[in-house]
Amino acid sequence: MSSYSPAVTTPPASAASRSGDGSDRSGRLLFRRTWWTAFIGFFLVCAGWALAAPYDASPDEREHIVRAVGVARGEFAPKPEAAGGGTGAFQHVPASIVRDNCWWFDPTKSAACAKEPGGDQQIERVGTRAGRYNPLYYALVGWPMALWPNWLGLTLARLVSAALVSALLASAAHALVAWTRHRVAAAGVLVAVTPITAHLAGSINPNGIEIAAGVALIAALIPTMLDPEQPLRRAAMVQIGIAGAVLMTVRSLGPLWAAVIVGIMLIPAKRERLKQLLRFRPAWWAAGTLFLTGAAGALWTVVMKASEMMPVQVPPGITVPKAIRYEVIVRWPEYFTELVGVPSWLDTRLPGTAYYLWFLAIGCLVLPAVAFGTWSDRWRVFAFFLAPFGAITLSDAMEAHKVGFAAQGRYMLPVVVGVPLLAAFVIGQRGGLSPARSASLVRTVALVVLPLQLAFLAYTMIRWQAGVGNSVDYTPLNPLSGTWHPPTGSATALLTGVAGCLVLGYWAWTSTGRRAEAAREQRLAEISAS
Repeated sequence: MSSYSPAVTTPPASAASRSGDGSDRSGRLLFRRTWWTAFIGFFLVCAGWALAAPYDASPDEREHIVRAVGVARGEFAPKPEAAGGGTGAFQHVPASIVRDNCWWFDPTKSAACAKEPGGDQQIERVGTRAGRYNPLYYALVGWPMALWPNWLGLTLARLVSAALVSALLASAAHALVAWTRHRVAAAGVLVAVTPITAHLAGSINPNGIEIAAGVALIAALIPTMLDPEQPLRRAAMVQIGIAGAVLMTVRSLGPLWAAVIVGIMLIPAKRERLKQLLRFRPAWWAAGTLFLTGAAGALWTVVMKASEMMPVQVPPGITVPKAIRYEVIVRWPEYFTELVGVPSWLDTRLPGTAYYLWFLAIGCLVLPAVAFGTWSDRWRVFAFFLAPFGAITLSDAMEAHKVGFAAQGRYMLPVVVGVPLLAAFVIGQRGGLSPARSASLVRTVALVVLPLQLAFLAYTMIRWQAGVGNSVDYTPLNPLSGTWHPPTGSATALLTGVAGCLVLGYWAWTSTGRRAEAAREQRLAEISAS
């Protein structure tokens, strides 16, 4: 029994644009049920990380904080100099946010040894490795810290970052639930947003919004390119333009990742769908936005030398073939773990069972998609995995003799998220699941990954508050105890994360329920009638 109803004839482009803009009552109701619920859920999960974390909690957060405050003070394009390790720039910021980290890379130490931000308003000239990065993200999140260079400003800035990321993730959730007939697509969103994404979203780090932009871009392209039953929507083109623009500007790899994503979705594509796109004017606006922002992002990287890395001492005799072998044999397993999440300063690994369970959730989507999908479906699923892994492996190997092995799994997430997103869509389209079984699959995935989101947050709180060790006797199990606590309290942070997971669970249940199914069918009937 198919998980979707008989095909609805795609209306002409003009009708599609009129009926697909979300202006009618059923469209607004569906938007409220999916977008707002997903936004609140994702925001609370990310806010839990923002409230729980000490200063400089994620990789290079202090560097990004200095850059954000500098941009908020008007220093958008400082002169590239030998600052922040030799590959950054200088910014003028209040001394109250210049704090050394005494606990990073040592998971047995809590954050109690660190000096809290705040108290010194004197402006200092500070070097930062992020000084050459594109100012777009920093302009959005830096203003609270420029006004209040203390815990208040930092917390507000983190919450702004969490809200921006959550808006993109909610847009992705809405696109896959409301713009397709396939309930299983909701499972792809839950699996794609791994704990490291929530951690980065709740800190000052452009990697979080970069990942969310990749999720939103792929989610909008899936119904646009791969579901001929769906009309072309102006809202989808707006989402493609915004998500693509964000992806291509916040970090130096963005233009490459956006080109990879669009290329995977376009080749091979149905000829008739491409003809419809060529006749659809909003598609040209979206394409123009992608081209202009991609060119601007690449130009910034070249002019500001934003991708330059600091040379390090490496063992002699590292050739490219040797480096590639090392990448595949040693580094790839690390990348897989980092895709799920190694929080803090890559110094907090949860027990292996947590990662195995997340991989199990991914596998329950990917294996059926490969088994039931067409050859083009399989090609795309593998391409979303092989393209970023291949690019990172090759670039890391070619530069290993100068900068060592610097890549991390989180760098690939803007593209790798396409694996579960596409796999879930393929299961719905090709798998022949009934609506009841599709809903059961989504809810089972939710029952696996949402508790894991909480487990990652709670365990990392223990690491920050008390430190963790390698023995049961040493590692505490209470995320509310320790020698350091966040300003808003440990219970507040943990309960915020719990509330977020409960809301996302509610979203998973309601987006696969009968009311949501009826709303989708009514929406498609209205589109067909128009």
